[in-house]
Order: sequence, then structure tokens, then C-alpha cells
Amino acid sequence: MNLKTILTDPRIKSLRDVIIFVFILLSFHFLFRYWAYHFHYWPIADTVGQINQYLMRLLYDISLWTLQHFTTINFTTDPETRTFWYAGGSVFITAGCSGFKPFLQWIVLMLFFPGPWKHKLWFIPLGLIITHLVNVFRIDSLVIILDYYPQHWNFTHDYILRPFFYVVMFGLWVFWVEKVTPKTK
Repeated sequence: MNLKTILTDPRIKSLRDVIIFVFILLSFHFLFRYWAYHFHYWPIADTVGQINQYLMRLLYDISLWTLQHFTTINFTTDPETRTFWYAGGSVFITAGCSGFKPFLQWIVLMLFFPGPWKHKLWFIPLGLIITHLVNVFRIDSLVIILDYYPQHWNFTHDYILRPFFYVVMFGLWVFWVEKVTPKTK
């Protein structure tokens, strides 16, 4: 059996698609980190900075609204630094929290993954909105966890909520592959 036969075998199409998904996401992850840390977003550093500022402000505003309307936590805020303060500590929204990288990962994944462009034109923005809502959920969850279970904040931040982006992206991608893209016979 040669490689072409293996790759076109319909029995392993799902596995092939998962491999492509993982390859695109991991490739983007390492290329993005290299670009960010070694080139500091050159040649569009100012644009990236402005996008991050906008996304941080939007994330702060929506998180503040949801926390005020759906929780009973007593907290104060500092809009200038995008910080939530309360008895248990503080949550500060930084550029790393903005969602910029997951947004770009989603866009790159969808641009490079096979599928009809007419569906990509609505599915990419839908994925960006869902990714942003996941980010709001993440910030709100961190504020709540820091208030009720401060000893679990680091673990929750690093090992539950950060990978949650990828779980949601995988779910969106599965929806794309299973429901949106046409089936080949």
C-alpha cells in the first residue's frame, strides 16, 4: 500500500482531517510565537498593538457587564488598567488575554482547511464571535474562581480555561467538517 492509497482511503478520512487540523493549529502556534518573540510582530507591530488594545477593552467591557448582571460578587474595577479588584485578589486583562492569537488561529485554520468559500465567508465570523464569547466566559470564570476558590486560580487559568479555546475550536471544526462542508461520495 502506498502513501497516496492510504491518504485517499475513505476509512481514514476522519483521521486525515484530524491530522490536518492538528498540523495547522500547531504550525500556526509555533510560527506565531516565533514571530511574536523574535520579531515583535514586525512589520505590523503598531497594528497588532491597536488590535490588542481594542480587544482588551472589548473583553473588559463585556466581562464587566456580565459580572455585574449575572453574579453577586463584590468587586471594584479600574477601567484604565482593565483590572477587577475584590477581597480575593485581582484579575488583570493583558494583551495575552485579548484573544488575538485564538482569533488568528481560527482564521488561518479555516482559510487553509478545505471547504467551500461561500460557507467560509459566514463560518469564519461566526467562529470569531464564539471565540470571543469563550474568552468572556474565561475572564468571568477566573474572577469567580478567584473570589470563591483562590487556591485553584493558577491551575484553572493554565490547565482548564486556556486549553478550553482549543476544545471549542475543535468543536467548531468538527461542525464544519460534519455539517457544513459537502460530503464526497
